Amino acid sequence: MPGLRHLAVTVLLLAIGCQETPKAGPAADDATIERRVVDYFHKTVTQPGLAFEVTKLEDSELPGWRKGTLKVSQGQQSQDVPFQVTRDGHYMYRGDVVDLTMDPVQEVVKKLKLDGAPSRGPAGARVTIVEYADFQCPFCGRAYQTIENQVLKEYGDRVRFVFKNFPLTAIHPWAEDAAIASRCAYQQDHDKFWPVYRGLFEKQGTITRDNFQATATALATDAGLDATQFGACLDGKATLDAVKADQVEATSLSVNSTPTFFVNGRRLTGAQTYDSFKQMIEQELGGKS
Repeated sequence: MPGLRHLAVTVLLLAIGCQETPKAGPAADDATIERRVVDYFHKTVTQPGLAFEVTKLEDSELPGWRKGTLKVSQGQQSQDVPFQVTRDGHYMYRGDVVDLTMDPVQEVVKKLKLDGAPSRGPAGARVTIVEYADFQCPFCGRAYQTIENQVLKEYGDRVRFVFKNFPLTAIHPWAEDAAIASRCAYQQDHDKFWPVYRGLFEKQGTITRDNFQATATALATDAGLDATQFGACLDGKATLDAVKADQVEATSLSVNSTPTFFVNGRRLTGAQTYDSFKQMIEQELGGKS
């Protein structure tokens, strides 16, 4: 989405701030702050067809400041822009607060919840790869081939692979259903999740919104799952909460595209080559890339 990436840069360059700690005025209510932020960007970002909405506003880590998220949308594309604003709604800057006394990698690792997620490889492996993916995303399909056919075959038990769902529902109409289906498979039998996972990626090019349920049910049946139980889970969206939990976790890690990987907490975004994974894995294993 090159237009959206250009938009993110534009928004960054237009963000305002101050060099001195501002003298605080009376606290402004949420509606006032939201209106001021949206009005500012409406007046300064001239690209036509954009919509702005403050989707989150809460207390910041900085005393006297609040933090929020501005959703910038154009058609089905959207970008979340974090910002900080004084309590009186007078000053704003674009960005997050970073605590330089903390190890950023360890802060990421703390947020990664590995229990209860589909995983392969020993829990004590020296390298853990966590992926946030969308079954309808073609780049995730390419990354699947790299992980499945190269990374896991090459490194075996030295690597643990953990899969998490991050369906991009605004642009992929059956992605959320696929995420729900994958969790239904996992809920019924942890090991039989993987044949369904593989099938969803390998049939990605032929799946449509109309044939999704039949395709998913066939994959579940072929994997040896109870088709009736699987169908009831899928129809009732029984695992939607688990999918949403993955999405919330991903958002807390500033994941906004798929696939996004974390290799022992270090971010790797996009359909990376095997060599990119190898370099990071070898560094974590203490070898030479």
